[in-house]
Amino acid sequence: MPRKLAVLFLVLVVSLSLAAAGCGKKEETKEETGKQTTVEQTQDKKTTGTSHGKAVLMNGRSVMQGWMQHWGYKWEGPVEENGYSLDYKELDAEDMAGSFRDNVSGLPAGSVVFFKFCFADFNGENLNELENTVDEVIATAGEKGLKLIIGNALPMNEEGGSKGLVSEYKKYNAFLEKKATENPGVWIYDFYTVLAGPDGLLKPEYDTGDSHPNDDAYTALDESFFPLLGRVFNQ
Repeated sequence: MPRKLAVLFLVLVVSLSLAAAGCGKKEETKEETGKQTTVEQTQDKKTTGTSHGKAVLMNGRSVMQGWMQHWGYKWEGPVEENGYSLDYKELDAEDMAGSFRDNVSGLPAGSVVFFKFCFADFNGENLNELENTVDEVIATAGEKGLKLIIGNALPMNEEGGSKGLVSEYKKYNAFLEKKATENPGVWIYDFYTVLAGPDGLLKPEYDTGDSHPNDDAYTALDESFFPLLGRVFNQ
């Protein structure tokens, strides 16, 4: 009988030792995960660069990426241009309003943020969808006390464009102008006047070949964009 008790005691000790080791590994993993989260949050705050100074968070997709690269953006931290600190956040094509909300979460009131659709988001028949997304974006900016700049329609080239698209561009641009008059914290940046030719489509001299603007186009956009930033920061 004593021998059986001794064996049971030994089994119990071994079991407790293994359990303690297991808890230790889980706790260590949890601690490491927590450290990684803290580092990621710190890096995110650092690269966003919208907590002080003349900082702007640019939300968009491929065309915005091209504009950021035109300014020398290296995909790490904000880029300085014309006295402004510009950082980039990508929008989810499947949930533009939701990804915008995520991108601007944590920004202090008064921060300046930019939102734009890509040319691929226009199809000539989805104006209501675009307008609803803009309403959500404006609501998010209003709730957080952000200064919001919305870029108007980006025209496609002749190959990808159509009369239906041109009609939608004009209606969308008019919708944005109306929203800006109704919401004091909203400004409209006019891509369309700079990039579109008389036919309402992307000027050939600004086309990389697939409707993405080239560097000459971005240089032309700079001429009106930075003066707009000056007005936004001064109000």
